[in-house]
Amino acid sequence: MIRRLPLTALVAACGVSSFGATMTMIAIPWFVLSRTGSGVQTGAVAAAETLGLVLSVVLAGPLLDRYGAWRGSVVADLAAFLAVVAIPVADALHVLSLPVLVVLVFGIGAGRAPSRSAKQVLLPAVLAVTGVPVERGTSAEESALRTGDLLGAPLGGVLIGLVGPTWVLLADGAALLSAAVLVGLLVRVRSAVNLTPAPSTRAYLRELRQAAEHFRQDRLLLVIGVQCAALNAVTVGLLSVLLPAYGLTVWHNSTLVGVLIAASSGASILGTALYGWLGDGGHRWRVFATCSLISGAPVFLAVAVDPNPVLLVLVVSACMMANGPINPVIAAVKYARVPEQLRGRVFAAFHASANAAMPLGLLLAGVLLDAVGPTAAVLALGGVCLVVTLWPFLFRVWRGMDERARVPVPVE
Repeated sequence: MIRRLPLTALVAACGVSSFGATMTMIAIPWFVLSRTGSGVQTGAVAAAETLGLVLSVVLAGPLLDRYGAWRGSVVADLAAFLAVVAIPVADALHVLSLPVLVVLVFGIGAGRAPSRSAKQVLLPAVLAVTGVPVERGTSAEESALRTGDLLGAPLGGVLIGLVGPTWVLLADGAALLSAAVLVGLLVRVRSAVNLTPAPSTRAYLRELRQAAEHFRQDRLLLVIGVQCAALNAVTVGLLSVLLPAYGLTVWHNSTLVGVLIAASSGASILGTALYGWLGDGGHRWRVFATCSLISGAPVFLAVAVDPNPVLLVLVVSACMMANGPINPVIAAVKYARVPEQLRGRVFAAFHASANAAMPLGLLLAGVLLDAVGPTAAVLALGGVCLVVTLWPFLFRVWRGMDERARVPVPVE
């Protein structure tokens, strides 16, 4: 039990931070929509967080390799904590204008992204200490993230209805502080990488270039990143703009938004757990392609049809069960293809590329919401999702996901 304490603490930190982030994902769009009624402004605020996420994860990659993922995780969680708590404080002082909110939300994204990258870089060293297989470890981490979504979404929706969105952010702040403490005190593992600081700006820029070169030369990681970027863009548009809009203008119920997200997360947890239990690491391409297709466009279609709430939750949950294995498969592929000394940089570059289009997805969702209404907007984004999830069936490069190991691309 003590031997597995670092893994338990790391998984718990992932779950706690996800719990707070999911509440904030509902609270901030609801806050903007309720005060302004503008889909464009809602999308712009959500895009500010994503922009902070993308920029920070690119710049933080070499720092994770240089100073260590453990430090990076703690510092990033504490930075996001300060940005989150500043929002209710500014609201209480009556100085929370839209520009101030945009700046603070940008700060939240700037902290969250390096935090997640750092925890993923920490995982292999933790698994080496505990002796847990990669597939099982990545599934445990993903299950924790999904559990955070499962608990955070309905609680966030209920708290918004009871006490308002600004108080929800205080709970997110407490979650971020808890994650920093868990990693800071309990995940002290040694890495095989020599994490000595590079002394110059030139060295830092060279490290950024090395990551970009490795990422560019690995065609499989490149196409996975492109697909993740497209899917993240349409998904975040649905979750952060269109679902809150449905809750406010169609369902007139914030709790239903939270319940729908929570049910989706619960189904994903089940799918992740089943993959961790039954999966042997084989047939990664087939698992990834099939699960991406099932958990993509059908979800958008179900929301657009807007059936009875119980039926809606059941249909979306059934589709989202297939979403569970996707991230563990991607993580296993990255661990197999990226040498340890480059993981901080390359993983950060991957996360940046995967999240790069999210601001566009948020703005597009806001524009579509104002122009054609929520139903047509959901259908439009769902059509994009369908096209993107067909890619792995059409191009042979995706078959490389089944490679068990790969000689790293050399970098100078």
